[in-house]
Amino acid sequence: MKLNVDLSELHIAVSKMQGLDALLTELRNQKLSFSKGLEIASKYALRNGGEVTVIAEGTLLKLLGDEATCFQPYHDIDLFYFEI
Repeated sequence: MKLNVDLSELHIAVSKMQGLDALLTELRNQKLSFSKGLEIASKYALRNGGEVTVIAEGTLLKLLGDEATCFQPYHDIDLFYFEI
């Protein structure tokens, strides 16, 4: 018997325990839309004492000494991308 279970939320929860880089990687791997990925990442950074700043290249997330720029390289491709 095969179960049809969506474990994406569980994977996101586990990656949050591993830090900003792990979370952003998981969001990208799940191919979330840019807005949904940015929403999850921004909330995570703010809830853990980090900063979220809109810059020309995208959105800068700072948390515990880590920095990442989240961006959408092309407006017609609605996927979440980031650079550390």
